[in-house]
Amino acid sequence: LCAAAFFVFHRRKTAEPPKWMGGLQTATPKLSFKLGLLLLGVFPTDILTSAAVGFHLAREGAPWYYYLTFVLVTVFLIALPGLLVLVMGQRAVRALPAVRDWMNANSWIVSEAVIALFIGLQVNTLVSS
Repeated sequence: LCAAAFFVFHRRKTAEPPKWMGGLQTATPKLSFKLGLLLLGVFPTDILTSAAVGFHLAREGAPWYYYLTFVLVTVFLIALPGLLVLVMGQRAVRALPAVRDWMNANSWIVSEAVIALFIGLQVNTLVSS
């Protein structure tokens, strides 16, 4: 994880979003829905994260509603852009491209935050065992 954080930090100036993401700006709702299902269903990091959460909760003997909490938070985060458009209307339609541009320019910060979260989880696991 520390090596990943180092790698992300040092490539921050040259990092580019994947080429296929540029096509999403003009995608139809049908294509966006299909792509969302495909990415959510077969994206390796999502599968690994879901499996890790499931294994952790099973090992700890957590109640069923812990799983439900994970699923609801995940679905909420995925649906957040659409919900913003539903709630805020045209204000969200104008604001979301600025958010996308910020994310493209600062994606390394988000990546570092996620890596830091996983490092913290590992340290917590080591300390508590």
